[in-house]
Amino acid sequence: MSNRKMITAALPYANGPVHIGHLAGVYIPADVYARFQRRLGKDVAFICGSDEHGIPITIRAKKEGVTPQDIVDKYHEIIKKSFADLGISFDEYSRTTSKNHYETSQDFFKVLYEKGKFTEEMSEQYFDEQAGEFLADRYIVGTCPNCGNENAYGDQCERCGSTLSPSELINPKSMLSGNVPILKETKNWYLPLNEYENFLNEWIIEGHKDDWKPNVYGQVKSWLNDGLKPRAMTRDLNWGVPVPLPGAEGKVLYVWFDAPIGYISFTKEWAEKNGKNWKDYWQSDASDLVHFIGKDNIV
Repeated sequence: MSNRKMITAALPYANGPVHIGHLAGVYIPADVYARFQRRLGKDVAFICGSDEHGIPITIRAKKEGVTPQDIVDKYHEIIKKSFADLGISFDEYSRTTSKNHYETSQDFFKVLYEKGKFTEEMSEQYFDEQAGEFLADRYIVGTCPNCGNENAYGDQCERCGSTLSPSELINPKSMLSGNVPILKETKNWYLPLNEYENFLNEWIIEGHKDDWKPNVYGQVKSWLNDGLKPRAMTRDLNWGVPVPLPGAEGKVLYVWFDAPIGYISFTKEWAEKNGKNWKDYWQSDASDLVHFIGKDNIV
């Protein structure tokens, strides 16, 4: 065990306040652990911040008639104050709309792009001609092919629980205008996760089996057994970290690409304020990395 502890807590999503389940499941246990390590004299960095991109925020903004920035500004302050009032001892609590986070996540993307780690793929996606934008799966509603629910989303039917794709919906409509969307070709950048199956299998299943909770280990093992598939790391949206490539206007980084990088970008902010080197915490064998997360973060 090392003398340095890099501790993170899952980034709360800034479209609502934190509740007792969040606190019991993630933040209080993480705080107890961080305080204990400090009492032992360890060099602790306890890092967190608000996750402020993604479709649910844009949906809430449209419902309330405000901008996505208005939504995240409101809930970031509410969440930050709740943690302060509860005495959660974060060393840094930041947000993914910060300039530093944009630069850090874009740097990650550019390095992967320049190393040829992405594949570029053309696909047909639903497009709302009246709204003039591509539709995320959650902005498409229609009839579920499995249970007949007429208000199923393009990614899931909340009545029967089926996972769906927009093309499976019967009579799809845009939530933005109510019109029938058209299919339009678009380009996005994919991370071929299938190329990393051997590495992930060895690192997770072989190398760190005893470090994971049984449910986490079992869930990840099942995904690896089924075979990983390429996953798009960019989206056709107007809310998020812009894709830092020429010709990529109107595209942003996938929220599950940019948000986990927040752990690093927030550590950088903390380190710069305190005269420390963030790499000592993230890239040193003399540092233990401990994540406190919720079950939806496992993927």
